[in-house]
Amino acid sequence: MKRVFLFMLTAALSATGAMAQQAATGAAGGGNAQTATDGRFLEEYNFTKLEVRERKVVPYASLRDADVVYAKILYRVIDVREKKNLPLKWEKNPMWRVLKTAAEAGEDNGYGKIRVYKSDSLIKENALTVQKVRELGSVKTTIDFPIDPDDPDRVIQKDTIIPFEWYKIVRYRIKEEWIFDKQRSEFFCRIIGIAPTYDKEIPGSDVVVPLDLCWFDYKDLRQTFVTQELFNRQNDAMRLSYLDFFEYRLFSSYITGESNAMAYETIMDNPEFKDNPMAALYESERIKNDLFTWEHDLWEY
Repeated sequence: MKRVFLFMLTAALSATGAMAQQAATGAAGGGNAQTATDGRFLEEYNFTKLEVRERKVVPYASLRDADVVYAKILYRVIDVREKKNLPLKWEKNPMWRVLKTAAEAGEDNGYGKIRVYKSDSLIKENALTVQKVRELGSVKTTIDFPIDPDDPDRVIQKDTIIPFEWYKIVRYRIKEEWIFDKQRSEFFCRIIGIAPTYDKEIPGSDVVVPLDLCWFDYKDLRQTFVTQELFNRQNDAMRLSYLDFFEYRLFSSYITGESNAMAYETIMDNPEFKDNPMAALYESERIKNDLFTWEHDLWEY
């Protein structure tokens, strides 16, 4: 009888402790992640998912001008429709939404959470206000408004603006610099800026021209990317962050230009390749191979 009593007392105390712990966890923001107030939980889990949310940016290693013996600026394009880049269009947290939210978070006449620039010259004079960011890619058009419900032919024309829909962005252009640091004997890449690219239709024709919507300074984006969750094909419990995706070069891309004396920003701007896409592709591969060869020739075997 005494054993039964002790067993029941132990079970009751255990249940009380478990309920208290569960209540404390819920009060601290645990439990069902869908009820979190910070908006960073994207799915329901049976545990409090903090692995990406609590990450901090690791600063770059110091780099002295005297230690840089080689540097090359390249432009490349990431197409989110490629299989390797599909995580960038993950519907729960697509990259276009991350950029748009950060760029438009602020007052209309001020700058957003992240500064946005109108070109890859990431200087203060090229920075755009939140109001200007909201107007990017918009199209001015004229719409007929009926003024008589009994006569549909009686209309007046009004000028209106159709805002750009960021979800249509399927390509991102990257400006990056490849650097060889003789102090550490390391050849590495650092991204300078990222630009969402959209297709602009020329009025009165079927011609579509790819244009940069705006530019983001990657140094600023690192602070946002580090806590933004990205889909991991291998393990839902170990989500990647956007910073992981770019720092570890997990994307697929192709080179579209390099620094040159002729001020051709892209390969296709060069008259030699303008009407020959296949030759432009070979030129892209040549640039990539030159980087590999330059580093390979540094070492003796």
